[in-house]
Amino acid sequence: MNNLLREKKDVGVIVCRMQVPYLTESHKAIINTVLQRHPRVVICLGTTNKLIDEKNPFPFLFRKSMIEQTFFGENLTIVPLADNPNNKMWVNTLDTMISAFLNKDEEAVLYGGRDSFIPYYKKDKGKFKFVELAPTDYDSGTQLRELMSLNLPDYSVDAANAIIWTLRQLKKD
Repeated sequence: MNNLLREKKDVGVIVCRMQVPYLTESHKAIINTVLQRHPRVVICLGTTNKLIDEKNPFPFLFRKSMIEQTFFGENLTIVPLADNPNNKMWVNTLDTMISAFLNKDEEAVLYGGRDSFIPYYKKDKGKFKFVELAPTDYDSGTQLRELMSLNLPDYSVDAANAIIWTLRQLKKD
């Protein structure tokens, strides 16, 4: 049995984007696995300061709320992690953020799924241990967003407000 499964200790850190309209079974499985392995879990959600687009349609607060509603009452801390075209600087920023969550004598273990940050973190010599978790389904966020974009949402005030909000975001300079 893996040592991580024997002792529930240290801080589990999930580095992800979760740019989806709802959490897939893979997202839920990754979060549940890390919650089972660690008493505290930090989710670093990748963010961009660019206009919304097909790849990044949901802002940080929207995705944070989606996770909190799905995992209500769990010991999760969800923080934004800004994109950076310089990967070495991005890795240093991530390591610094994670260090801020650690108590004395605590370690962090970083988790990612399919197509995650791990190869880049490894290449630029991030300082924490990392684990790649296998997906339990094969839904990709890109495919899910494409599928959802084919259907006009049913009318509701929330749907109408979302459409208006989106148009305003696309007009920003």
